[in-house]
Amino acid sequence: MIFTTLKFLVFFVAVFLGYYIVPKKLQWLVLLVASTYFYLCASVKYVIFVLMASLITYIGALILDKLEKKQRTYLHNNKENLSKEAKKIYKTKVEKKKKIIITLTVLGTLSMLLVMKYTGFVLQNISDIVNIFGFNFIAPVWNLILPLGISFYTFMSLGYAIDVYRGEYPAERNFLKYFLFVSYFPHILQGPMDKYNDLSKDLLEGKKFDYNQATQGIYRIVIGVLKKMLIADKLAPIVGTVTTNLDQYFGINIFIAIVFYAIQLYADFSGYMDIAIGCSKMLGIRIAENFDAPYFSKSIAEYWRRWHISLGAWFRDYVYYPILRGNFASKIRKLFKDKNKYLSNNLPTVFALAILWILIGFWHGSTWGYILYGMYHGGIIILSTLLAPVYDKFYETFPKLVKTKIYGAFQIIRTFCLILGGYFLFCIGDLKPAIQMFTNMFKNNFDGVKILANISQDSLVSITIGTIILIIFDILTIYKIDIYEKFRKVPFFLRWLIYCFGMFGVIMLASGTVQEFLYFQF
Repeated sequence: MIFTTLKFLVFFVAVFLGYYIVPKKLQWLVLLVASTYFYLCASVKYVIFVLMASLITYIGALILDKLEKKQRTYLHNNKENLSKEAKKIYKTKVEKKKKIIITLTVLGTLSMLLVMKYTGFVLQNISDIVNIFGFNFIAPVWNLILPLGISFYTFMSLGYAIDVYRGEYPAERNFLKYFLFVSYFPHILQGPMDKYNDLSKDLLEGKKFDYNQATQGIYRIVIGVLKKMLIADKLAPIVGTVTTNLDQYFGINIFIAIVFYAIQLYADFSGYMDIAIGCSKMLGIRIAENFDAPYFSKSIAEYWRRWHISLGAWFRDYVYYPILRGNFASKIRKLFKDKNKYLSNNLPTVFALAILWILIGFWHGSTWGYILYGMYHGGIIILSTLLAPVYDKFYETFPKLVKTKIYGAFQIIRTFCLILGGYFLFCIGDLKPAIQMFTNMFKNNFDGVKILANISQDSLVSITIGTIILIIFDILTIYKIDIYEKFRKVPFFLRWLIYCFGMFGVIMLASGTVQEFLYFQF
């Protein structure tokens, strides 16, 4: 059920009315039924996977919580009888059990994602390697349809189990309440990857209708629909024409196509988030923001703090920091501590970053294009980390230059160009066509700007107006200007007249085939 369809509009209106009609203590059940129905609309068999991910992490967390409570009770009841050594031995024994449980929970939950998403990739690469040595091995066809949102709800449920293991909060004993967190319809397909402790209170507490929250939600939904239908859906066929006919496009056409793709992807993904956040606001529920004007970043590291924020936070908390604080990284620090302070400080970071970005590439897709996309961004961040002393020296030497707006603009343009470089890998996914597309940009068949011939006048108007609005909104975000609060000062009648005309304009300009959201494939 795509957010920008009439079917979803009818669905959400029904959810909204039912949510506020029932008693507050039953509101979470309305959300549970709605979320289950929403996912069932994608496919009945997909529900099996989200149920399994939820059950495994739910049971794992309950066992971990039980072990933790049993430990606290035992230590409290025997605090006067146990020596420090005995307490240490007991804690070590319990910790070993907890590690076994969390390991089995993680492996059990990940196994579904790994089998469904990566088996075909592994088999094909085994086939390619074996055939290098003269064997005629043909990989069996593995063409399973990937359940929608599996990468998102798998990681959210894993985050919950790991948090319980770390003792950040107790396990949820009611499975239906936990399943609501995993399956909550605005975030199950594309995130954001909220933490259980942050979202569960809003999901489970009764809510009173709040007019201001509801109007904020409508505002965000309108913005999201505008991004999706006026920009992303209009750019999709133009970019698709180039990526599926690489033999016909060269030079400036390729450059324009990759810039269009950058705009399309951002409008598409952030548009989804706006609608998800808007729907949640109308229900009195807060979910995490996932974008913060990413194309105005001054470095790739900053870009990833502004783009798909919840994914970056997940990998930071559950992959990067554990590796950085782990035994192997500690051994590297100790090895070079007295020999080379620079290596002692940076090698563990480089090691953690390398693993982190390979995994982020794998998360996005099971092709070498996506894996190299992660390695590309990771390589730039690692290089920046290693060159930090050089940057610091430059800033000390030219303090006035680095504070100028011209230098800031240079950093933004440089970073955006680096982002575009990664999109050659990301927009196609497969390595060979990505390389072909990139090399075609440096060729010219003197046919002029052919790509613009694919744009109708209506589409050009939609794309131009939508992109200008998108840029203005991001600039306002950078300067912390809340346009909604400004808009609230407009008289009530005029404000709703603008809402109505805005929606009418979106519908008129966005006529045509509804496109799926790009991140559905992940």
